[in-house]
Amino acid sequence: MKNIILATTALVATAGVAAADVSISGYGRFGAVYSNNADDWNTASRLRLQFDVSAETDGGIVFGARQRLQTEENATGNGGNGARFYMTTNGFTLAMGNILGVIEAAPNLYLSTKSAGVGLEGNGFYSLAANTSSNGGRFAWTAYSSGGAGATEGVELLYNMNGFGAHLHSTDVSTGLGLNYTFSGYTVAAAYEDFDNGDSILFASVGGTIGQVDVALAYADTEFGGASAQKWSLKGGYDFGTGLTVYGFVASEDSPANESYGLGASYDLGGGVSLEGGVTKTDDIADDTIISMGAFFSF
Repeated sequence: MKNIILATTALVATAGVAAADVSISGYGRFGAVYSNNADDWNTASRLRLQFDVSAETDGGIVFGARQRLQTEENATGNGGNGARFYMTTNGFTLAMGNILGVIEAAPNLYLSTKSAGVGLEGNGFYSLAANTSSNGGRFAWTAYSSGGAGATEGVELLYNMNGFGAHLHSTDVSTGLGLNYTFSGYTVAAAYEDFDNGDSILFASVGGTIGQVDVALAYADTEFGGASAQKWSLKGGYDFGTGLTVYGFVASEDSPANESYGLGASYDLGGGVSLEGGVTKTDDIADDTIISMGAFFSF
């Protein structure tokens, strides 16, 4: 697949450039996080600067790249990440470098919140069906890396047209396929990533919006290092129309048995500024309660 995609790139690389665009966006967040296991409150912060550049040929083919600078509290994750390069035309997108990955880009994987999880920082992202004890964390799958290190270099091909989406990726350690379809405000999705060492992740979901309510049901079957687990996650939120949105999730994993749930709220102050807060409870070996809260602003 890599050879086919690279050959496609070569066919359009000689087209003339007609237009170019450069944009800078990002967000900042700061507040506090508490863990019952650590029995302590700590400061929490992140500043993200995102650079998007693109140029369009006379034939309407867009070439572009994305790179981020991100700093966490105590200067961790400081510096730029690996760039993602792409070209797109007629619903097709070819990308390489710091790719998205089919699991990471699958609809309904994350909560539709500012942190993509619960509260200001995500609270461990227990709401993710693919985040199981067998794979040890949310980035065991191929994913776009925002930090200065850890990016999985690869190549991917995406297609989106008339509600249908398809996604293929290939790296030095895995291949993946994702499919999704949107109809009447609902999206169904499935994605599978197979690793060269025998590990794998299967993810499936359905979700949509009804008036002021959004809801999603997700399932994942993961196998890593000889250990396997299945997990369900039900999540949703309600927009009161007054600037306040309340959301939550419940999740259940079979091996080892782990029930988790969370509740959070976001209050929009206008101008891209909001107050975020939430609590997550896990019923496993860790048996932890995590709270994070603070301010978020986008630009």
